Amino acid sequence: MSFLVAITLQTKGFDLSYYQGAVTQATFTCLFNAGYRFGVIEAQIGTTFNGNAVQDYQRAKAAGFQYVDFYIFPTTKQDARTQVRNTIQKLQNAGVMNGNMVWLDVENINLFYPTQAQNQQFITEMLSEMSNILGSKRVGVYSNWVQWEAIVGKNWAGAQPHQIWYPHYDNAQTFSDFKAFGGWTKPSIKQYQGDVAECSTTIDRDFY
Repeated sequence: MSFLVAITLQTKGFDLSYYQGAVTQATFTCLFNAGYRFGVIEAQIGTTFNGNAVQDYQRAKAAGFQYVDFYIFPTTKQDARTQVRNTIQKLQNAGVMNGNMVWLDVENINLFYPTQAQNQQFITEMLSEMSNILGSKRVGVYSNWVQWEAIVGKNWAGAQPHQIWYPHYDNAQTFSDFKAFGGWTKPSIKQYQGDVAECSTTIDRDFY
């Protein structure tokens, strides 16, 4: 899912975590037939590369999805730039980086450093390396005003000018609930419902 082109609201999508394992072709076809039109697949969780991410991407594309992105759930147990390079290079080597984006998941303060200054530096290094490899327009951030404030401080705007994808489980496909933070005043994607059982897997529901 590349958002380098003009977009229209109310396009429904999904994101898929590492914990869903290998998702079948039938499931991706079912999701497409249910009206989903973009997907985001977890490529890294902690120090682990999702070995199913490549096949998930390929099956999603075969089902008809035009836009399929990846996201990284980082770990402070590994150098910021190294984990970015390792993950994106594996995706590139597999031939699944074709103008799509990679999103950095910033949530769960217990998995980050104890100080906001440390986290600011860590996230800056990750986003910088992602931008060096892909270009800044193909890099985004997943977080919301609660998580961001706890981890780096509400007003820290070091992730600009990257796009923001935010979670708020109000089951509403609207951006009217969005609260400005981190220098962002307008979101690109909203995750509006989590852990939904559908098409023989579990997804989060998103829209743009």
